Amino acid sequence: MDLIESFFVPKATGRAFVVKAGQVLRLTQPEGPQVIDFDAFSLEDPREYLLTSATRRYESIHVTQGHRLWSGGLRERPMFTIIADSVQHEVSASGAVTHDVVSGRCSRSSRIERYGVDSPGCQDILAEAIAEFGLGLERVHDPFNVFMRTGMDANGKMTWEAPFDVKPGDHIELRAEFDVIAAGSACPGLSSGPGERSFGVEIYQV
Repeated sequence: MDLIESFFVPKATGRAFVVKAGQVLRLTQPEGPQVIDFDAFSLEDPREYLLTSATRRYESIHVTQGHRLWSGGLRERPMFTIIADSVQHEVSASGAVTHDVVSGRCSRSSRIERYGVDSPGCQDILAEAIAEFGLGLERVHDPFNVFMRTGMDANGKMTWEAPFDVKPGDHIELRAEFDVIAAGSACPGLSSGPGERSFGVEIYQV
């Protein structure tokens, strides 16, 4: 594979970019765990977007190598195929697993409620990132929570914990099945554990 673009996204910031059909998007953890709220849209018509409910239905609530991420909106079809995943996926005592397509994204209002902090959440960070492509706040959708570790308690309530099985140098590779606008937010919340870290983006032509 030939590397054609690479950059880092610091914690509490976001970035949107194009991945063409057949190209491989590698999301990396250069410094250790940093959860990524990941949205994607068809470049041809952004009304088709990454649909986590379809992905759960066709694949799993936690995805890894061999799974596909499905689109929805105008139609349902595979949007990405996960072709590599270096995370060990250790199941914790509470049953939590990494790479989640269940949880929503944080927002400014939820951060005020949870932490008493008036600062942007992933909803706002993603909206700012996709504005470059003429997409508004209303187009931000439930994300693929890359490197996020979640489970469910005995009462059916979602739980999360710091992703202890994500190590510096870990990565996941997504092959685009058609041309997409991808966007990632380096989540400002506590789901990544303590510290200020970035995630990396690398785009390869096969």
